[in-house]
Amino acid sequence: MATLSGRGFILYLIALVLLILLAVLFTGPMGNFPIGDDWQYSYPVKTWLEDGKMEYKGIFAPNILLQVVWGYLFCKIAGGFDFTWLRFSTLMAAFIGSFYFYKILQLIEVNKINSLLIVALLFFSPLYYYLSFTFFTDISFLCLCIISIYFFIKFILKKDHISLMLAVFWATASFYIRQPGLLFIPTFAMFVFWENRFSNKSLKLVIPLFLVAFAVYFSLEKWLKPALSISDNFVPVGGQFYTALIGQPIATFIEWIKKGIKTFIYLGFFGLPLLPFYWTKIKALKIINKRTAVVVFILNTILFLLLFYAGKTFPFGGNIMFNFGLGSELLADVYTLELLNTPKAPAWSMLAIQFISQLSATFLFLFIIEKTNTLSGNKKKITVFLLLLNTIYLPVMSITSFFDRYLLLTIVSFFTVLSFFSEQLDFRRPALKFIPAILLTAFSIVATADFMDWNRAKHQAFLYLQEKGISIQEMDAGYEYNGFYNYHFPRQEKEGRSFWWVTDDRYLIAFGPVKGYRTLASFPYFRCLFFRQDAIRVLEREQ
Repeated sequence: MATLSGRGFILYLIALVLLILLAVLFTGPMGNFPIGDDWQYSYPVKTWLEDGKMEYKGIFAPNILLQVVWGYLFCKIAGGFDFTWLRFSTLMAAFIGSFYFYKILQLIEVNKINSLLIVALLFFSPLYYYLSFTFFTDISFLCLCIISIYFFIKFILKKDHISLMLAVFWATASFYIRQPGLLFIPTFAMFVFWENRFSNKSLKLVIPLFLVAFAVYFSLEKWLKPALSISDNFVPVGGQFYTALIGQPIATFIEWIKKGIKTFIYLGFFGLPLLPFYWTKIKALKIINKRTAVVVFILNTILFLLLFYAGKTFPFGGNIMFNFGLGSELLADVYTLELLNTPKAPAWSMLAIQFISQLSATFLFLFIIEKTNTLSGNKKKITVFLLLLNTIYLPVMSITSFFDRYLLLTIVSFFTVLSFFSEQLDFRRPALKFIPAILLTAFSIVATADFMDWNRAKHQAFLYLQEKGISIQEMDAGYEYNGFYNYHFPRQEKEGRSFWWVTDDRYLIAFGPVKGYRTLASFPYFRCLFFRQDAIRVLEREQ
């Protein structure tokens, strides 16, 4: 399979494109409703379209300016504000990011068929696929990061200064969506300093790169944000990082170790579809002889037990991934009251996935470490650059919290390094080897489709209440709706009430029954993952 070219490549490309189109149609991006935090990012798009001025609600971390521009262009072309067009804008960013990831793999001379496989595994990974159906900043940011990495790698390989300028340009663009994008520029400066053995000659390039990074930072923070009167809408991430690093260095370092362990396990999970194809070569390296296998099993068992008794088990309370599903269940009955109104897989299944992911990560990293010495000089340099980038990016990105979606750049980097050895992929008995890839792809598509379906049902419930003349001040319609339609500061917090901007919770939109409330209406949908009919309910408090 890996040796096919020409006609064979075209057939595989067509098959992948058709699979993507069918998956998108099955999932269904349609629906004029917000999802999670994207209500905050979509609000300035709405006001810009309707009032001619970007207005912001709330306080958040991402810079989002280019995100707003991107969404605005799609809605403007489509003829008006609609969350559907915003989701299409993210899907387009996902396609562009996938295309440039393919270009990266071609740049480092990965076989075309193998490149398609690796790109498909990224696109259909749970985080990448799910986030493509939102207006979150993650996919748009990652898309620009991938383009920037492409040009940085091109510069490493060809020393083409046009490529370096383009890399810096796209890194700057990514900064205008999320702050960590700026890190690409000084990180590459440090890489250049290392590549040139810390010689003074390299300072001719290193110093300008640092100066550009400072100029980009101050252009946004000291000029553009004040000019748009939006400075107060952003969390002071830089100040928080400085406070944590200087004020609590030991505690911060310990937290980074904990997050590093989680990252290790997540990479094992996302790398599972590739493990069967590398397994023959892993065995050939004799890194899983009896003695090593026993040591690996014992160490992973100890880690597993430590995490289990600490209450930190897969998927670690991730923002996107949870017990056999994707997407946060931000309705009062499940999120606030913690009622068991949605189906869950048995706890042991998540524990089994965690242990398998630990073993997967262990073997894949042992393989990478063992094979690093066989890499060419340029591939070693690319590995060092990606390692340095993630070593700086992850601690900064997770200084206040750790969400699974923050790992997208790390997953891309991990897949890129693994692709260096893709000529050793073993495609014998493909029916067996593709099982993990098929299962994870099916999960991503079906879980995202389920999420979109119950959100469409929730939107019907919200419209039902509106048609009854019930205002948003009288209902807890969920995080996104109360944020988009009823944001106020300060929040009127009350015990037993959702933390999101609820004025009165006389009416609830919920997954199931709530004590003290009666059901007014139900809006059915089908959960494919659990193969059962379910419904979103409209509840009214009993007098």
